[in-house]
Amino acid sequence: MFSALKSVPIKQGVRSFSTTRAVADLSRVTLIGRLGGDPVQRTTQSGKPYYTYTVATRGPGGTVVDEHGNRQEPPTSWHTVFAFGDGAQKTLGRIGKGSTVFVEADLEMRPGGHATDGAALPDRPLLRHQRINVINWIKPENEAAGAEEPETD
Repeated sequence: MFSALKSVPIKQGVRSFSTTRAVADLSRVTLIGRLGGDPVQRTTQSGKPYYTYTVATRGPGGTVVDEHGNRQEPPTSWHTVFAFGDGAQKTLGRIGKGSTVFVEADLEMRPGGHATDGAALPDRPLLRHQRINVINWIKPENEAAGAEEPETD
């Protein structure tokens, strides 16, 4: 009856679920939304430049119907992304508020710390920019007219 079943040798190096950290662990976020403002260039304490930008997204499914039959737009979620390195600076310096973007970012949870009254604050997400593609390009407010569309990284 069980003659058709074959024993399968266990491959060496294959991990099952465990509590040890693997090199290939990954927390990646994909956002498709609009820029909430022009990307802002800042400087770290060590003098290295970086950009921050916000992406506005809405929940899935378009409009929502409540229990009374009223249509409501899904709430907008705001995501702040930090971009370090030279690759992102070419694109982020040339796109503006309202541009539709496709963003890939690594997610890192930072401890929230404690409030002045000693209460624990919730952990906060840090989105570290990996890649951006511009779907609908809008020039930043401070850029002169006639510029070319940016490349994506």
